[in-house]
Amino acid sequence: MKYPLLPLLTLFIFTLHASAQNQVQFSDIKAGMHDKWVEYEAVRVANQRATNLHWLAEYKKATIISHKWMIITEGDEPICRVIHVELYCEKPGGFCEMADFTFKQKYRDGRYIDKLTFVDAGQFLHVDCE
Repeated sequence: MKYPLLPLLTLFIFTLHASAQNQVQFSDIKAGMHDKWVEYEAVRVANQRATNLHWLAEYKKATIISHKWMIITEGDEPICRVIHVELYCEKPGGFCEMADFTFKQKYRDGRYIDKLTFVDAGQFLHVDCE
């Protein structure tokens, strides 16, 4: 017994799934706080990491999703602060993704140094290209 509608049904299911998957947009992310330097540095650090690891991705946008820095202390002395930033990247073939990146900023000589350091990245989510 043949099922002539099976290929058509399969195509419909995959089309429905792909359409529902692309409902997320980076521009819908709500900022927890604003800091142009942090956003710029997050994109720069992510692109440097992508280059070092030979990822075929170019980071274009960043939105800080933390409402404030999380201060990490050792005793009473701060050692660094941590922030979460959502980053948007474009990949070859017209694909776009975003992920939650964690960065830290070290505390030295009574102040936070002017450098963000990559800590971790969450799972990448396919999004509509913007």
